[in-house]
Amino acid sequence: MTVPRRISYTEPGTTTMFSPLQPRPRMLLGHVSSGLSRWLAEYVTPFPSMVDTYGSAVVVSSVRIDYATPCPGFSDAPWLTVRFGLRVHPSGKWINAEIDCAADGRPVASVSATMRVLVVADGDSLSASPGVLHPELRKAFTPAETVATPHPANPCPGGATVVLPAREWRTFISRSHAEVADQWSFIEMIELATQARDRLFAEKLHAPLPPRQVIGTPTRSLYAAFRRPMFVYDPCVVTTSAHRGPDASGLYFQHRIGPPDAPRPCLTVWETLDPTD
Repeated sequence: MTVPRRISYTEPGTTTMFSPLQPRPRMLLGHVSSGLSRWLAEYVTPFPSMVDTYGSAVVVSSVRIDYATPCPGFSDAPWLTVRFGLRVHPSGKWINAEIDCAADGRPVASVSATMRVLVVADGDSLSASPGVLHPELRKAFTPAETVATPHPANPCPGGATVVLPAREWRTFISRSHAEVADQWSFIEMIELATQARDRLFAEKLHAPLPPRQVIGTPTRSLYAAFRRPMFVYDPCVVTTSAHRGPDASGLYFQHRIGPPDAPRPCLTVWETLDPTD
């Protein structure tokens, strides 16, 4: 019986990987892209060849981070070990990545990401539309890697009550937020969402929540759902609110990102915080 193939690699720990509380989402989500490129190069074809030769690309549609409890910090992580696996849906429409990160044998976090397969229409602009993975690329996946995998689940429970009403900030999608096709980078957009908690604190908009809960509590899990992309220089609004679960124990921050006056956000991010005493 075959099992899905995985690659493993290590990186030395650096201060930029961590906040004072835990590993940064940016660092963990970077391994979605890095691991994807490494896995494809090892078992299928290099990522540029996937795009240029076979006309297939991917875009992240949902992602989830689950932090270990307790979670190692910078001083505990001289090396970070990453194990990465990839699966394709039998339809060829979806690719799912599973990532486990550890430091000195201790779990750090797990990351799962679902990516929608695109067909590249123009190699210069990299314009693309939803499609299926090229048949030659699909052949490179083993039967154990060609399976229907559930999308990452939203950890925020239903029935949550609002404890901090929505606060809004306006910005725009700059080139520093974008990838090679001038479309937003999923990593930068989640950074934009998580920065909103810092803005609540800096602009003193966090009452009735105490500052310790807003900026001093580690994130237990993060879930993001991407509905449609935004592009460079698009105006953008970030709206943040806080909620408690039905049992009043968990605190959740919801961040919605999209164009001004849009009926629905293009991206929604939920942060589940560790319980506080």
